[in-house]
Amino acid sequence: MYLKLKHYIFGLVLLSGFFYIQAQTVEYGGLKWYTDFEKAKKTAIKENKNIVILFTGSDWCRPCMALKKEVFPNKIFKEYAQQTVLVLADFPRRKKLPEEQVKTNRKLASQFLRSGGFPTMVGIDPESEEIISTIVGYNFIKHDIQPHISFIKKIVEFNKN
Repeated sequence: MYLKLKHYIFGLVLLSGFFYIQAQTVEYGGLKWYTDFEKAKKTAIKENKNIVILFTGSDWCRPCMALKKEVFPNKIFKEYAQQTVLVLADFPRRKKLPEEQVKTNRKLASQFLRSGGFPTMVGIDPESEEIISTIVGYNFIKHDIQPHISFIKKIVEFNKN
């Protein structure tokens, strides 16, 4: 009986840890994105990776939706993106985010969103929080993913010395 209870408690602890880890990240466009910048920053420093923040309007911005559908699934983009730590700062109009997430996203926008346009991707050095590069918009009429592949490649290859 004691052994069964011990295994049950261990399973609950393991499961709660899983949900805690899951709550810090979301799947978006087939990629794992952090929603907590500070946790993303710690991970990026630990793994010696740069950060990419996506500012998006997931439920109203047509170029944002096309970026998610056309760019993120691209094999080359994914290979480079997985060598960074991704952060999602979503500004939906229909979907309601928790108030704490709204505050976090607004803070990120005030700190890193220079253009004001969506979608915008910003590459950041996690230690200095300096902007490496920015790409604004997505030409969903031409389906031109090359600028985004060049952007993500530049972020990965940025010399962190």
